[in-house]
Order: sequence, then C-alpha cells, then structure tokens
Amino acid sequence: MTPTELDEKLLSDVRNALEHEDSTRVNELLDEYEPADVAEMLSELDLDEQAEMLDDLPAEDAADVMEFLDRDEKVELAASLPLKLLAEVLDEMEPDEAADILLDLDKKQAVLALERMHPDLAELVRPLLVHDDDTAGGRMTSRFPVLRDWMTASQAIAYLRSLRPTSEDHYYLYVINRGRHLIGVVSLRDLIIALPRDTIGSLMDPDVIRVTTGTDQETCAQLISKYGLLALPVVDSDNHLVGVITHDDLVSIIEEEATKDLYGLANLSPDSDLGVFSPFKMMIQKRLPWLVINLFTAFLASSVVSAFEGTIAKVAALAAFQSIVAGMGGNAGTQTLTIIVRGLALGEMEFRDVWQVLLREFGLGVVHGLVTGLIVAGIAWLWKGIPILGLITGIAIVGNLVMAGLAGTLVPVMLKRLKLDPALASAVITTTVTDCCGFLFFLGLATLFLPYLQ
Repeated sequence: MTPTELDEKLLSDVRNALEHEDSTRVNELLDEYEPADVAEMLSELDLDEQAEMLDDLPAEDAADVMEFLDRDEKVELAASLPLKLLAEVLDEMEPDEAADILLDLDKKQAVLALERMHPDLAELVRPLLVHDDDTAGGRMTSRFPVLRDWMTASQAIAYLRSLRPTSEDHYYLYVINRGRHLIGVVSLRDLIIALPRDTIGSLMDPDVIRVTTGTDQETCAQLISKYGLLALPVVDSDNHLVGVITHDDLVSIIEEEATKDLYGLANLSPDSDLGVFSPFKMMIQKRLPWLVINLFTAFLASSVVSAFEGTIAKVAALAAFQSIVAGMGGNAGTQTLTIIVRGLALGEMEFRDVWQVLLREFGLGVVHGLVTGLIVAGIAWLWKGIPILGLITGIAIVGNLVMAGLAGTLVPVMLKRLKLDPALASAVITTTVTDCCGFLFFLGLATLFLPYLQ
C-alpha cells in the first residue's frame, strides 16, 4: 500500500471503531502513529467523531494530538468537548497552550473549564490569561524549573531529577534570588560536566538576554534567531522571572508573523486567519472590505486619466501604452515593498537607515527604468512607427520606477514609525502612487509633445 492508501485505511478503521464504540480498538489503531499524524487524520473526521475519538484516548495523548491541530480546528473542537473532558485535556497541556485555547473560547465556557482544572495547573494558567496573545506574556510557559545560586551542582541535578521536567526540553536553567529576580542562566551541559561541589553561582552567566511580558512576539522571535537561543526568559517590570518562551514557540511565531505580512501585502487584515477552505461567509467578510477600498483608489487613478481625455482622443495609441507604464511601476513597487517589509519584520532595517535605503532605491529605480524604458521605447517605435512615442514611454517608465522605489520604501517605514503594521496598507498606498504617477508622467508628456505625435 502507498502512504495515502494506508492513511485512508486507518481513517476507515477508526471510523468503524467509533461506530461500534470500541475505544480499545481506537487506541490500538492510533498507538503506532505520532501525534502530528493523528491530528492530520483527526481533521478528516466530523466534529462529533473528533470529540468521540478524543474521549477514547488517554487525556495525555488527547492533549498531544490537539496541540498539532490548526488554531481554528483546535478551538472549534475544544468548544464541542464536555467540560470534564476539556478540563482533563487542558491539565495535560503546557500552560501556554492551555491559555491560548481558553482565550479563544466563549468566556463562560472558559471560566467553567478553568474551574474544573486541577488547582495547581489552573494557577499556572491564570497569570497567562491577562496578556495579549501576540506578546511575550501570551507566548510564555509558566511551568519551568529554576535554580538558586547557593545550590551545588549535585543538589541542582538531584532537584531536577525530582521534578522530572516535561518534554519542553530545558537546555537553559535560569537562576533566581530569594525575591525571584532573574540573576543568571546555566546551560544543562555546564551543569552536567561541573564538579559536584561547584555552586550554581560560580557556573551561571549573569548576562541574560530577556524580554518583558509586553514585548511583541515578533521581537522575541528576532532575539531568539539573532542570538541562536533555545529559550528566552520573560520578566515583569520588576525583573521577576515569570515565564519562558521555548524554541518550539519560535516556529509558531515565525509562521504567524509571515502569514500576517503576506495577508497585509494582499490587502487582507493580518488577523484574517483565512485558509483555502475557510467558510464562504468569512471569506466575504474579510476580503470584500479591502476590495471596496481598492475600488476607490482605482477611481483616483482613473481621475488622472480622465484629465487627459482630450489627448487620448487625438492619439489613440496612448491608450495601449499607459497601462504598461502604470503596470511596470506597480511591479517595481511590489518588489521594493516585499524587501522593505521583510527587512522591517526581521529587524534588518531601522528608521535611521531610511535615507541610505532611499538613495539605493532611487539608484535602482533609475537603472531599472533606463533598461526597461529603452526596451519599451524600442518596441513602441517599431510597433507604432512613432519615435517620439517611444521616447515619452521610456521617460515615463524611468520616472515611475523611481517613484515606485521611493513609495515602496517610505510608505512601510512611515507606517512602522506610526506604530501601524507596515504590511497592512502599504500595497494599497504604493499601488495608488505608481498608478497615478505613471498616468500623470506618460499622459502629461504626451500632452506636452502632442504636435509631434500626430
């Protein structure tokens, strides 16, 4: 059998076991599969079958499977579970994962589920519910081991052995003082190879890279990536250690931020959370408003064209070339936008760099405009037999590509400066600029040289 045939057979067998209420058989079928594979298979079942299958699994396995579901699927499934089962599954999750689900549930259901959770685990989850989901506080886990500087290496190892840390691999062990202030970090490797009598204070590195609970998740991802960290400690305003962001959270953060930027460049709200098979009604609600906004910006570009109706009426060939000038500007603007938005997202570019970047984009606009403008000018001359038309088109393309580079740089930078998402409105504004400038340059020059075109 091929992998696809095996998956289809597994799905059929699971459905059959669910129909016969054979929980033992369900466990046998899923026992040899990784949680990620089970989650993928679970997505093929309807909601009632999903809830029934989770009920048949041990709570720990059900929690592992749920963590691999997409956010929408995870919340929808959690909302359909009986409160008792939901609380048991949340108890088996890492606190940050449980908090994410509770924040997305109906408030009443979330409160009831939290009340039914194990008191010790609920206490770990509650502090996480006060933070925004896209901040360090919303991303951190509050279940992690900490050491004290007076401990010896042998005491620390014995302590960790008694805690039996979970699968959230603790490669870094953070050190706190009596007031729970973060004072250092020890790697697991250094602890293992240390002499038994060595103190944690002598082993630890006091220079710890940290973030506060309100730090944006994108900044956290940048720090983890820049310094090659496996974890990032989170402190409150008084430097009390309150949580840790682990390396697996980095993948989720990068995926979310990349999705936000892609949606933004496509003029979709960054929180759209749309997929290929999202509900039809949701697609309309999230996409139609931005199309309406684009419609009004298109009228703005059309108003520029309408101002030159007399010129176009006298030289019909202009209609064929005006869209080329505007289209080239739009394409160049998109290239610049993509590079600038990425640079801002990854922290490669700051506001102080804007003049240097503007000069580069100006130079690129001139070079790109000259090369493509000469090509279009030659085609225009050969096609229409009007040399001046080729010259006008070439000059207009040079001007529009320069404007595309400037707008593609300034718009996202200024939005970032105003603390707005640079990906959200940059494409709309930049495209409007290149359309209007392209039509203005081309038709303005055509009007100026009209006697030579006729």
